[in-house]
Amino acid sequence: MLAQTWPALELVVVNDRSTDSTGAILASIDDPRLVVIDNEEPPPGWLGKPWALHQGSLRARGELLLFVDADVIYEPDAIAAAVAHLEERGVPMLSLMPRFVMRGFWEHVIMPNLAFFAFTLFPLWLSNRTRIPIFGIGAGTGNLIRRADYDAIGGHAALKDAVVDDVALARLARRGGRRSAIALADDLVSVRMYDGYRETIEGFTKNGFAVIGRSYVALFITLVLSVVLHFLPYALAFTGNVYAIATVIAISLTRLILFTALHYRIDNALFAHPLMVGVWMLILLRSAWYTGIRRQLRWRGRMYDARGTRFGAD
Repeated sequence: MLAQTWPALELVVVNDRSTDSTGAILASIDDPRLVVIDNEEPPPGWLGKPWALHQGSLRARGELLLFVDADVIYEPDAIAAAVAHLEERGVPMLSLMPRFVMRGFWEHVIMPNLAFFAFTLFPLWLSNRTRIPIFGIGAGTGNLIRRADYDAIGGHAALKDAVVDDVALARLARRGGRRSAIALADDLVSVRMYDGYRETIEGFTKNGFAVIGRSYVALFITLVLSVVLHFLPYALAFTGNVYAIATVIAISLTRLILFTALHYRIDNALFAHPLMVGVWMLILLRSAWYTGIRRQLRWRGRMYDARGTRFGAD
């Protein structure tokens, strides 16, 4: 981040009680643009990440704020390009969609569902053309927002119990009557969200059930539709059913176009769709069990009572 070409950079790093060498590394960096905050235990009612982001926002002095997760890689021109795009679009908030780095079989199977969902079931193309809150998209890989607008909508203090705070920030902006936009920045921003099958499952368990409002009715409907729309056509295609074959072809073509555009593996595009859906059904059921029935939300090694949390700006 300190290699950015953006000239007016201030980098606020919140060291949220790290147990590795993060503190020592930060202390060894001699750069006047770097501000380090050694964070404390969040107050009652706050989740750890919104609290850390809130603390960072209080120390930041700029007219533009960029919230970025710790595991994201920025090319040197990324911030300059993002600011230029924000100014060009004339919007208060811009979210940067990254290139997802995937390694190993399971990451290549599971992670593409984020893009598949976003570009098919969720009309991303509609997000930049409306102010409807539910179409607001934020990203932990980069939420760039004007300070005046951030303060006006309440900032992360209004999202202190949000499990998906990044998406929630965009929806909060829209609830405040402001526009937000998304931009594909896969040539400038990259992230490997999780390492392997177990970590990926654990990571999405915390918010899978929250995405559907922690509703058991929505869970049942989602599972039934997943079977009918994503499993049944593949099974019936082997019997020669014309409609099933047409559905499989449509799904495969959609994945082929999307995976080609995003530089994902083409063999997964053609053959891994039922497996991808199956794993995400498992994640949804697991999330419902832990965060719904057992009311346990595990996040970065901490355990919270899920009853005191919500998806975001709802």
